[in-house]
This record gives sequence, structure tokens and C-alpha cells, in this order.
Amino acid sequence: MSFYYSKFGLVPFETIYYEDGDAYFLYEHFKRLKRGFFVLKTSFELQYEDFRSQIIRYILNNGSKFGGISTFFDGQKLLIEKKEISYSRNLYEKGLDIVVSKVFKDSKNILNYIKTFNMGLNYIEDKRAKEKGYDTCLFLNQRGFICEAAFANIFFRKGNLILTPRLSSGILPGVTRKKVIEKAVTLGYEVKKCYLKLEDVAEMEESFVTSSIGGVFPIRRIENVHFESREFAEKVNACEYFKRPWNF
Repeated sequence: MSFYYSKFGLVPFETIYYEDGDAYFLYEHFKRLKRGFFVLKTSFELQYEDFRSQIIRYILNNGSKFGGISTFFDGQKLLIEKKEISYSRNLYEKGLDIVVSKVFKDSKNILNYIKTFNMGLNYIEDKRAKEKGYDTCLFLNQRGFICEAAFANIFFRKGNLILTPRLSSGILPGVTRKKVIEKAVTLGYEVKKCYLKLEDVAEMEESFVTSSIGGVFPIRRIENVHFESREFAEKVNACEYFKRPWNF
């Protein structure tokens, strides 16, 4: 990748969770990485087999039972580094407390739809949320529709119905988001991707975020809106590839 792109943070990357020598949803991460290069109109001379072998080799040499990695392709070689994990059993048992960011995301901004190092806004607003005593923030778009948390997609549930923002709201197409939707359907839930405002989710029974490292993580409250149930989160976290050391 040329310096022209990298100096603006326009470097696609992937964050991947692994456990017992297995990198979760690796092919899906590869496809999203490749798509990022396609959107930025830069060459991507990397094959999946090489991508997989280098990551598995790194994981096995690392010696950890579980963990996270960040990986990106600089145009010549795949770079892999350890990602620190901030999730814990105590945080899971408490559930996330989330504040709504005062900064709006623009659903027309292509950078909302690809995962690159150009994430300064997410970092700043997540830090501001923590300084206020929350665990992270929630972004709305310019029309007031719910987008996503700083580093995760978001879902809501009432009864058998699960709601999640449409991609066109201005969100990253999360790998775990997609897998959770697929699993929800097999578990008998109805999933709707829609445009959601805060007033639309005030009466929901459950809310949770999804990310590659965190998996399915329950939300306790979004400011003054509390969610009492963990029915779906606990059910899906009992399934393969959604288990994490902090959720069972």
C-alpha cells in the first residue's frame, strides 16, 4: 500500500479472535479485508491460503490458549500483531453502560463501511464515554438513526424479534454481526434489519453488541434506558465460536 493512502490512515485491517489454535471466521475476515482494498482502488496481491497459514503460524507460535490479533497487508507482506483484550468476566456480568455520542455519523461517508485505521472519531468518542463513567458510546447518524457502538455493532430484542440497524445507516458490516444474524435464525428468532431511533428501542427487553473479540456482549443500559434480559446473549454464547472465557 502506498504512502499516499497510509498517511491518511486508509489502511484496511482486521481484528481476529482465536482460541485453541483456531482463528474464528477467518475466511470472512479475509473477504472483508480484500473488499477494503477494492473500495480504496488499491491492489491486493494476497491469497487466502497464504493469509490463513501466516495467521495460524502466528497463533501457534504465540502459545496463548486464546487471544486477539490485528492484521493488515502493506502491499508486500502481511503484518500481524497482538491485540490487548479489555473484556472481562466482571464487565460481562455487569453489562455495558453506554452513552449516546453528541457526534453524528454521516451515512454517506464510505469510511463508515470499511474497516481502516482511520478511526480517530471512534477512539475519541469512546475515550470521552469512559471519562464520563460509561463503558463506550453509541453513534447516531445525521438523521438520528442508531448506527453502532464505537467498536461494535448493536442489536435489540423483544420477545422473538431481534432488531439491528441496516447497513445503510452508516455501519461497518461486522463479521460477528453477520454470524449472529445467521445463528439467530437457526435458533428460531425473527431478525429485522431496519432504521431505528432511540425511542424505537426504549421498550426492548434486551440489547447487546457484537464484535470479533468481544463476541456477543450484553448491554445493561443506554443512558436511562435499561435492559433486564440476557436471554439471547446467553443462548447464543453457549454455541460454538461465540464462547469466550468471560461469558461461560
